Amino acid sequence: MSEAAFPVLGAAFVLLVVLPISALLTKLVLVLLERGGSAGALDRLGLRYVLLTGSSALPLAWFMSAGIHQAESTRSAFACLVSHDEAGSCFEPAFFASLLAGGVLLAWLRATWQVRQTPVARSAEGEALSARLECLVERESALFRLRGRVLATEQLDFTLATGGLLVPRVFVGVGFATKLTDAMLTSGLAHEAQHVGSRDPLRYLLLQLALALNPVGRFLLSPHVARWKAAREAHCDREAVLHGAAPLPLADAIVRAARPVMSGVAPLGAHDTAVLELRIGLLLAFAERAPVRRQHENHQSMPAALALLLAVLLLPHQTGTSPLDVLHTSAERALTYLLF
Repeated sequence: MSEAAFPVLGAAFVLLVVLPISALLTKLVLVLLERGGSAGALDRLGLRYVLLTGSSALPLAWFMSAGIHQAESTRSAFACLVSHDEAGSCFEPAFFASLLAGGVLLAWLRATWQVRQTPVARSAEGEALSARLECLVERESALFRLRGRVLATEQLDFTLATGGLLVPRVFVGVGFATKLTDAMLTSGLAHEAQHVGSRDPLRYLLLQLALALNPVGRFLLSPHVARWKAAREAHCDREAVLHGAAPLPLADAIVRAARPVMSGVAPLGAHDTAVLELRIGLLLAFAERAPVRRQHENHQSMPAALALLLAVLLLPHQTGTSPLDVLHTSAERALTYLLF
């Protein structure tokens, strides 16, 4: 009975205690960053993203890697799962790591299942819009990364949004596009081009997954997530202007997209009145004075996050797994105390 205590109780302790504590520490750091930012709401977006996702992803990665490392100390993890008697004590950390990995896999499957596929328009109106979009993309240098990635859709009340995890594409509603001038549509596509270039659908899904594994952390960090997403949309607006988009037509397109907002969809990022006011105010200011790129904005947060995750995965193999040993013995002692 004690052999089953560590995998089950240990995994529960990580999910119910370690991750919430990590989220609380992350919240304290984010409060300091948001108060001390010298460049306003758009400052340090990459660092804030790494903190929000890493608060759950990094502790889970360390404990899973530590469990695998302990399982490998005598024999392979597979041998430990098959024959505990021959493999000594390595079955327990292997099972512990498997439980954590299974929770991550289930959360990933649930999150990806909720990603809806947008149907492509096949009607005459859809074909006409596709031809118009292709012409705009070929004509505007700011839209070079959208070549072959802009599709028309007749989904009801659809406006303009980016979808697709591994190969992001921009979908444009047929009814919505008929209300836009070429300048508005081009500016809106330039905004979405920034989401495509940064693979934001995947970025947002990873953030959603990290918070799904940490319900207490999701509660603690939800205001910071909302502020990060709002700042991310404003950042894409500014990048679009820096790449040649006209700020006033972009502002007009955002306001028009905000009117028929669908449940669960943020067309052109238009999903909150306060955020809209911020973005429209910035675009009006950009119309009078062009924005200036700050040098430290050129880095991408995704490569940094992946490098940090890799380092955490390798860390137990270099520094040992003492925290996991403490968790192991504490779980078995707790079970003994409860039963006897």
